[in-house]
Amino acid sequence: NPSAEAPCLMASICLMSLPQDVLMIVLQQDSLGARELCHLEMCNVALRRMVDDELWKQTFLHQRHCNALREPDNWKKEFARRSSWSHGWRQLVAATSPCVQQMRFSGVQTHTQKLRRFAMKMVSGGSVCVSPLPKLDTHVVDPTEPTCFATIGSALAHARPFDRVYVRPGLYSERLKLEKPVEIIGTGKIGSAIIEGIDGPTIETSSRVACRLSNLCIQQRSRVVGATTMSGAVLIKGAAVLIVEECSISSETGHCIVIQGVDSCGYILHNLVQHAKGVGVLVCDHAKGVIEDNIISCNGRAGVAILSGGDPVVCANRINDGMDSGVLVSEKGRGRVEENDIFGNRRAGVAILKEGAPLVKRNRIHNGRDSGVLVCENGKGSVVDNDIFANQMAGVAIGRGGASRVTGNTIRDGNGGSLCLSVHSKGLISANVIHQDPRLAMQVPDGLLTDVREHNLIRYEREGIDDSISP
Repeated sequence: NPSAEAPCLMASICLMSLPQDVLMIVLQQDSLGARELCHLEMCNVALRRMVDDELWKQTFLHQRHCNALREPDNWKKEFARRSSWSHGWRQLVAATSPCVQQMRFSGVQTHTQKLRRFAMKMVSGGSVCVSPLPKLDTHVVDPTEPTCFATIGSALAHARPFDRVYVRPGLYSERLKLEKPVEIIGTGKIGSAIIEGIDGPTIETSSRVACRLSNLCIQQRSRVVGATTMSGAVLIKGAAVLIVEECSISSETGHCIVIQGVDSCGYILHNLVQHAKGVGVLVCDHAKGVIEDNIISCNGRAGVAILSGGDPVVCANRINDGMDSGVLVSEKGRGRVEENDIFGNRRAGVAILKEGAPLVKRNRIHNGRDSGVLVCENGKGSVVDNDIFANQMAGVAIGRGGASRVTGNTIRDGNGGSLCLSVHSKGLISANVIHQDPRLAMQVPDGLLTDVREHNLIRYEREGIDDSISP
């Protein structure tokens, strides 16, 4: 029947433009004839929305966000599999329903698992509409209202697992220990709900529970001026899972956030972490986590420290104006440090020491008061595809025992030269673009200078003349 063949052919042509995973699932369905293909083509716009990356994020947030406490393992797996969602996060969180009209088709770059999931929903007659959220009890903290709880601690005592505690604006001087899966959410403007802990962690999780903090101002203080309690304003240990988002965190006596211990995991997202006497975010003792899209600034020690086997993902943060390194990886610390803006720190932008072995990739490391990247004391890892510029000392310095792979970076405009290598360094320096001021000596031992020149593009820029040396 020609009238039936024409729409079938049109549907087939359009279907062939779909990603291969989706197409195979569609064609493998039972009883898929001309009529079904035509109906399927009518849903083509819906399918394009279904595989849209933004809509996937929106659906994930609405379907998984509140269930994350009930299913911490699934949350971690889903979170680890996703792409970086920093851009537009606040708009996504603020939305009450998916804005399909604003989404755009992202094509074949979406993940295979995502395509399969949405294709199966579409073929089976489902949709990506957000499922109803489970009913949760809520508890409101407001000392000015007689019908509300006067303290956060009393609200937590009455809360059941998976309940929510809403904290209205005000100053709450109390220390909280979270021993059941709950959510504590500040209401009102950002920073208007202040929790102040004295002489110890302000908020601590120390058992196998999953909790969430949102829109809070968390402060750690001491009764004694000048006292030091290096415990952390927020302490995550004992295999706990804690989600901290849209909070302001500071500490006059210790670290801002500490993630400590095997199976402990922190998701530190979209926070302001500043003015710690110690480290901004410390990940240690084989803990894991995701530290993404935070402003980490003006801390007394490193902005982010990864120690003693810690293995987090540190991405899309602004780490600046600290009194030590921007990111310190030491004592067999690992992790991925990607796409951060690291600048204005007193010591190296990224320091890799004592068998630390991170992947440092696609960061901007600039305007520091020391070297851009420092590797020494048996530091390892890879420094790949970074833009390293305008640091007071060498762009990349590899000292005694340093053995990092430094490749694909752009190193320029350093006041102390581009490279500083020790005669005892073991690093591999290759495929970098090195802009070298001829007035500054490149501090490379004679035995390594030939290899550096042969395996990197070196540009001696003087008086408008570019004298390049390349392999």
